[in-house]
Amino acid sequence: MTDWFDLGEDEERAVASFMSRVASLPAPSGVQDPARLWWKAQLVKKWEAERRAQLPLDVMHPIEIAGGLVAAGLMLYWSLPYLF
Repeated sequence: MTDWFDLGEDEERAVASFMSRVASLPAPSGVQDPARLWWKAQLVKKWEAERRAQLPLDVMHPIEIAGGLVAAGLMLYWSLPYLF
């Protein structure tokens, strides 16, 4: 059942080598530049405003499609007596 997870000797060495390289990477520093942090906050604020502005359009899109299909169906139904 776990044959896909069984590693050969070469694969185990490759994974161990990769994990050793990852472990030796420097940790990110905890202190960030205040200007960069402010820029990120402004970007998130802008994205949130765009998302809020787009929400009514996203809600109305399926309603418009359904309304159009209903209107087309009604027009077809009302025109059937004139077609035959």
